[in-house]
Amino acid sequence: MYDTVLLTTDGADDADETFEHATAAAGAYGAALHVLSVVDRREILAADAEEKDAVRDRLHDTAVTAVEDLAARAREADLEVTTATPEGVPHREILAYADAEDIGLLVLGTRGRTGPEKRLTLGSTTERVLKGTDRPMLVVDIG
Repeated sequence: MYDTVLLTTDGADDADETFEHATAAAGAYGAALHVLSVVDRREILAADAEEKDAVRDRLHDTAVTAVEDLAARAREADLEVTTATPEGVPHREILAYADAEDIGLLVLGTRGRTGPEKRLTLGSTTERVLKGTDRPMLVVDIG
């Protein structure tokens, strides 16, 4: 059913549940796993001029560490893994990557909201990806 599964991460420590769902799907379907973390260009642009390079480097290092850690764990489960750390606006980069790689299933986490917010909205990136694609998505509540 799915040849490729895309797991996105922002480098937060709470990616374990999303990882479990993505690797279970990839394993069940014999699919290749793509692990993506976007270096958020908006944070770089918001930094003071003299700090932009340091912010870019920090964000890039965080993204690379996040995808490589998850990729190593996935490879231990005998999954074929591809990683990417593009720079840009997260939802746009996720959608562009999914299109370019013809991803079959997108797996994204969302942090739980409380009260009326919980019923009205997902995380902004996840919600924008959901609205911007017709590809199957699995949204995992990670907090």
